[in-house]
Amino acid sequence: MNFTIDPDHLCSINIYKEWNIYKNKENPTEEDLMMILRGKGDCSSHSSDDHPEFKKLRDALEEGGFIKTQRSWWNGDSVLKPFSINGAKFRKNEQFPSGAAMSGHLKFMKK
Repeated sequence: MNFTIDPDHLCSINIYKEWNIYKNKENPTEEDLMMILRGKGDCSSHSSDDHPEFKKLRDALEEGGFIKTQRSWWNGDSVLKPFSINGAKFRKNEQFPSGAAMSGHLKFMKK
């Protein structure tokens, strides 16, 4: 079976989140309210994730029994049965890379 994906979706995306540990409380205590008024409790995080379109493809491959996914670490998926993506063939027991690694992987496999 051959699957296709836009090469622009073979990447990771940056995720930036901001929040305040005090402002999300329904009934802040007087102490929490003082911290909010002082501008305290601001937090942020940076992370990355596969492009949403790559995640859809990965989920479809998992649902179809083509790959076994490992959600707890990057590049831990493995191929269960042969298929191809954009003409590059994946064989049983091969690694199935993350979205960020897939672009280079497909170029390498086509050579």
